[in-house]
Order: sequence, then structure tokens, then C-alpha cells
Amino acid sequence: MKLIIGLGNPGEKYTDTRHNLGFMVIEELAKRHKIGLRQRRRFKALAGEGVIEGDSCYLAMPQTYMNLSGYSARSLVKWLNIELKDMLLVMDDVALPLGDIRIRANGSDAGHKGLRSVIDCLASSEFARLRIGVMNPEGIGDLSAYVLDRLTKKESKLLPGILERAASACECWINEGIGAAMNRYNKSRR
Repeated sequence: MKLIIGLGNPGEKYTDTRHNLGFMVIEELAKRHKIGLRQRRRFKALAGEGVIEGDSCYLAMPQTYMNLSGYSARSLVKWLNIELKDMLLVMDDVALPLGDIRIRANGSDAGHKGLRSVIDCLASSEFARLRIGVMNPEGIGDLSAYVLDRLTKKESKLLPGILERAASACECWINEGIGAAMNRYNKSRR
């Protein structure tokens, strides 16, 4: 069993914001593989199970708000009884140019509060993560306001390609492992 958790914030107010790219990737995977997502109170998440690349896979979008995502992740890991090597966390990253992807087997939270919550609640940083760049070439003023802003028209036009590439990276992780996913997708889009 593989677990892919996309980070974001629940509610209409946060739809189409940069901080919700993790949710958007989960929705893309669910659509591609016909996995129904429904509210799972036990996990405080929208979640569903299906088959991706021949493996059983559980997709989840914590509904706890970004900074508390770890509580949902911990519940999922415990209930599914999986090892952390079988979990992939998907999130936005302001340190990467828009649309660039970075996959790592482990590491620090690099200032991402959702990732920090997951690391704290799991008492480990030994799980894979896929970061999707949201940095604007013109720079960022107030970081919180920036990630919670809706995507611009230009960003929205690029979004389908970004989501397609990120979902494909998740599928590669499932099917071929972290090394193959890193080699294939940790390249700049430019």
C-alpha cells in the first residue's frame, strides 16, 4: 500500500491558491485513476483508495488546514499500518521557480509549516516529498499573502501542464521508486 498526501487548505476561500497545489495533484491523480475521494472523519481528510500503476494506493487531502496537516498524516499512517518509505507528501514550494518539481527521499521542512507539522507529528523526516515551485520571477512580498493568493491568469494557463507533470512524478514514484522519480523529474522546466 502506498499513501500520497497532498497538502492544502480546505474551503472555497482557498480554492485555486498557490498553497493548494498539493490538493490539486491529488485531485488529478484521483481523476486519472477513477479514485473517489470522500470525507473520512477518522483521518480529518478527504480520501480514497484505488489502484495506481498496479499498486494499491491511498490518496488523501487533510482538512485540518495546512499548519495542522500532521495530525491527519499520523492518523493515516497508523490506520494503514504503512512504513514511512511508502508515503509521499505533495506540496507547494516558494523557493522553486513556478512549475519546477523537486522530489527528495527525506530532509528538513525548509520553512514549510505544513511539512513541519507532518514531521513533528510523525516524529520523523524520513519520508518522500514532492515540492512544486510557485515562485514568481518578479519576487514575493508578503509570503503568507502570496501563497494564499489565487493563481494569476498566466499561472492558471500553465497549471494543467504542471499538474500533469506532478501527477506523472507521483506515478513514477509508485511504479519505479524514489530514485527513478528524482532522476526523471528533478530537472528545471526551462
